[in-house]
Amino acid sequence: MKRIIFTILLFCLISSRLLGQIVVERVFLSTDKENYVAGENIWLSGFSFKIENGKRRVSDISSLMYIEIYAEKRPVLNAKMALKSGRGSAYIQLPLTLPTGVYKIVAYTSYMRNEKPLPLFEKRVSIYNTLTAERLSGVKIARDSGEVKVIAKSNNITNNKSFEVMVPLNGLLKPNSSYELSLSNLISNSISASVSVYKDDKLPDYDNIYINTFLNGKIGSYSGIFAGGFIPEYEGEIVKGRIVPANGTKYEDLTGMNVFLSIPGGDGEIYTAVSDKKGEVSFFTDNIYGKRECVLEVVPKDTASKFTVELQDPFIHPEVIPAEQLILHSSMAPALEERSFGMQVNKRFGTDSLIDFTIPRHNPFLGGKKKVYLLDDYTRFPVMEEVIIEYVAELRYRRSDKKAQIHIRWDDSFNSVSYSRDNTLVLIDGIPIFEQSKVLDYDPLKVKSLSIYGDRYYIGNLSYTGIANFKTYSGKYPGLSFDKNVRIVDFDGTQPFSKLSGQEIEKGKYPDFRNTIYWDPILTIPALGERRVNLLTPSVEGRYKIVIQGVSELGEPFVYVKEFSVE
Repeated sequence: MKRIIFTILLFCLISSRLLGQIVVERVFLSTDKENYVAGENIWLSGFSFKIENGKRRVSDISSLMYIEIYAEKRPVLNAKMALKSGRGSAYIQLPLTLPTGVYKIVAYTSYMRNEKPLPLFEKRVSIYNTLTAERLSGVKIARDSGEVKVIAKSNNITNNKSFEVMVPLNGLLKPNSSYELSLSNLISNSISASVSVYKDDKLPDYDNIYINTFLNGKIGSYSGIFAGGFIPEYEGEIVKGRIVPANGTKYEDLTGMNVFLSIPGGDGEIYTAVSDKKGEVSFFTDNIYGKRECVLEVVPKDTASKFTVELQDPFIHPEVIPAEQLILHSSMAPALEERSFGMQVNKRFGTDSLIDFTIPRHNPFLGGKKKVYLLDDYTRFPVMEEVIIEYVAELRYRRSDKKAQIHIRWDDSFNSVSYSRDNTLVLIDGIPIFEQSKVLDYDPLKVKSLSIYGDRYYIGNLSYTGIANFKTYSGKYPGLSFDKNVRIVDFDGTQPFSKLSGQEIEKGKYPDFRNTIYWDPILTIPALGERRVNLLTPSVEGRYKIVIQGVSELGEPFVYVKEFSVE
């Protein structure tokens, strides 16, 4: 409930400022390179900026960025990027079935949707399918290599005095060797940047702008309409859905039904929403990470009714002008053959999945003092009722008319001990169980532990006196039967922070034909500080490029480019 109130107050504060001055948000994406072959990963680094009163700062408005990849006018791939202090990271796996062509990457936040027209960020990338001859419409075959467009960057990438990279051995490195790069911040403010090191195979590039050109342009100019209507996703994704009568019955008013969204296996990733007249609901989450299973349950006023929940597509699929297409020539064949071979070797040996993940600290619903029972430490009983009776002193239960209620012992504000009445929340692997007779009938041999929380807890507009959390060995609620108003769906959440260092390749004995050999989407260096990164060179000889794009803590951009050789 506090999360919802805080988010609404934040939106009201921002809206009040709009009476005198428009506050807008803009996003920028850097990628590890400009060209890909189908089967590779696109690595993404996100920047979010807030422009207010003509001043630009790293944004604190949104905690989520939406990314879509377009083939001509069709969205084909998407991802959610978590943002923290205006920075985030993600990667997208390119299917082997993508046709050859130029694709557009677009990005936006929910808050940006308040503007009409939507100020999308757009970036073009070339994707070559080296396994099939399929091409997007407009891709041409050139007879003369002079017809192939290699468009020079229009950005000012002259390395200034704000940043420096020292490459050992004067930039003449050997294959399959480990080296240390020194990255120095030469200004009196901390910086945050994306760092990419990749092989420069001279395939055609397109006129994508670097972050300095982007920020020094008119990104904060506002000539449209601030229509409003979209709450900023300040703490996490606002998952939206709609209650649907399962039997086709029409209801004029679906107001006031509680809906639960829970993520099994965790420590209390539970969110609630209350439906409006149309049955629409909004869950205010603090970002759900990864591909997860999601349990949705409607608690109707009439227990005889049956409802389900349909989740809304969070991506808006905006209209996009198709990108200018590729012109192919046989002179590209050697570079594409090399890239194709490397991609297939990496997939065969799994080196493309050796990714360094950092799972963010999650603020679980469950907290405070608890009593934990490890059931293997006690005599095992065949039914759950006997487990509770014999050694769980903090719980008791009552059965009446085929229904059951579990009560928890707790200390009230007068330090007197009593048992809760009809409002204890019972969980199995993080899933709320409202028909608590199912808990008493559940096989205790599948349960690993039982945690008792004796405090008062609030979820949305609901309060509970105490929580009993049963955890199974597998964490996948085996054998649990659900109520008729429960729906289980697969949910694509935001991605955890990820980087590509190559350290796992160095530890194992893998063939190394990587094209992107280092990627750090959020490298931070303090004022006048230095960072040293370990670089593992691959087996492929040639020219390699270091591209660093970032901003200072004051929002000032910089770009740094340097080359070295592996031979």
